[in-house]
Amino acid sequence: MKTLILAKIVALLSLFVCCSLSYAGTPAPQRLHRFIAKTDAISTSGKPTAERAKLVHAEYMKNFAADAAAIRDDELAEFFEATQHMMFYTLDKSQLPSFERMFARLVDTGKATSEQYGQLLQIYYALREFEKANAFLKRYGQKRSSRETIEINDLTSPSAPRTGWVLGDNRRLTRLDLDLNSGRHLVIIVSPYCHFAIKALSAIESDSTLAPLLRQKVTVMVMQDFNFFYDKYARWNQVHLLLPLVLTHSREEWPEVSHWVSPLFLFFRDGKLESKFSGWPSDENVDKVYKGLGITFSSAKAITQE
Repeated sequence: MKTLILAKIVALLSLFVCCSLSYAGTPAPQRLHRFIAKTDAISTSGKPTAERAKLVHAEYMKNFAADAAAIRDDELAEFFEATQHMMFYTLDKSQLPSFERMFARLVDTGKATSEQYGQLLQIYYALREFEKANAFLKRYGQKRSSRETIEINDLTSPSAPRTGWVLGDNRRLTRLDLDLNSGRHLVIIVSPYCHFAIKALSAIESDSTLAPLLRQKVTVMVMQDFNFFYDKYARWNQVHLLLPLVLTHSREEWPEVSHWVSPLFLFFRDGKLESKFSGWPSDENVDKVYKGLGITFSSAKAITQE
């Protein structure tokens, strides 16, 4: 019996080695094309976000696992693009040092492009590595890049379960604790580039019944992804004083969210999630917001006093 089990283990190891050698022997452009096709299929599979991330990471490790220093110069661009593609879906901070080394090598060989520069900068923003983004702008950017840096201030407590980045004047971001523990609270997770999210926020903001709740009982969180443009967020906040955008710090702070989609409505009561729904096919969804907040046309004032 032990001999049979040992034989199976050896066979599996042999198969793994053969597959690894096969992938390593395939030209990098072909591996990249195949990797992108598979990850795009995974991204539309409907699986939970964390599960999709694991599958994408597994495909990446199968095709592009390598020490950044050992990658051939003529394959650096493909490895860089594959890593960027993987991090787009996974937000895997552990891969950032390798990604930085790849970019540094591209710079050293004179092959770094403006697109690659932008991709690394967006990764810093997506991972909320704002200080690294500032240092990157000062090192590789043009003279105007000093005006694009962001002043960072972290005021969170070490034990805070949920935090968010609040926009301030003069390109400032302050990380603060989010307190959902008192009464009812609606958190709307959005992408500012999502038509349905903008439509939802506009409908909620213009609803006279919901208006008394917006300042204290509704928080609009910009999802953590690769679409980060401080000026766009700031312009929104200047116009929409009752529904300002707050940046999500980390997906891990929101275990209730299985699928990061826009818009997503999370209804909390005393810190516990009571209900949720996603999408905004029509403004009739305002009724779902009433229901989630437990209000009627005459009870909005009572909710503000919880």
